[in-house]
Amino acid sequence: MKVFSKIFVVIVSAAAMIVVAAIFAMIFFITKESIRAIREVGLGLFSPNWYPVWSEAEFGIRTMLLNSLLLSIWTSFIVFFIGLTIASYLHRFASRMEKEVILRVFEFISGIPSVVLGFFGVVVLAPLFLKFEIWTPLNFLNASIVLSVLTLPLMVSLSYQSLEQVPREVLEGAISLGASESKLIPLELRYAAPGILNAALTVFNRIFGETMIVLMVSGGANMLPRSFFSPVRPLTVALGSEINEVAVGSLHYSALFFIGSLLLAASLGLNLASNKLMRRLERWVKG
Repeated sequence: MKVFSKIFVVIVSAAAMIVVAAIFAMIFFITKESIRAIREVGLGLFSPNWYPVWSEAEFGIRTMLLNSLLLSIWTSFIVFFIGLTIASYLHRFASRMEKEVILRVFEFISGIPSVVLGFFGVVVLAPLFLKFEIWTPLNFLNASIVLSVLTLPLMVSLSYQSLEQVPREVLEGAISLGASESKLIPLELRYAAPGILNAALTVFNRIFGETMIVLMVSGGANMLPRSFFSPVRPLTVALGSEINEVAVGSLHYSALFFIGSLLLAASLGLNLASNKLMRRLERWVKG
């Protein structure tokens, strides 16, 4: 038995070391390939214009970055409130049968590939927009709806788990002191706040880095949206649509890797911020 335990520890340790090495190798490669764009374009990378194939090429990502942020913030806001409402209902009011059915439905939705959801946006939502005489069916709102469907199961699941882990003695103590049902919900939300915050940041991170859905339904126009029906072009669209068409080692190639390094840095930064905020919230909850 001890031999098997030692073998298991060795295998797990080796797998962990390989994963860490792969992550560092990926960071090194992406950063190395983006150095040329940083050196030659400099602050021009944050200009609003992205015209990589012009004779006087421009590699500004500011508009695409703002599109990514606007789409991610808006969709995360919607998903947060809808997901938290559903999770609170499941935790506090739903019967056992309702919980099983609703959670199974969300588990099924979470298993749908993003390309299938993007296809749904193209063949189902886009014709609906045309029926309402919206000038472009592939737009900000279409992308936001499909991204909401993609990430809502994640928000519901993580928030529900956080609410279920609230200590029972806390609620019993509040009830014994005469707390009403309306007072218990804010109390539960306070104790579940670290997990709910982690869910919200995870959803934002997922939306910010999503490629296939926005590639299919966002419209692909490098412009700031003037309404919910404007086409947009987030960073991941440029990366996903152009990386296979550029010459390896070119300035355009390096600029795309700069976008990749920016997305990677944003993801790592959000994870670090999430961990730090969760620790602070846990200290606040414990008083």
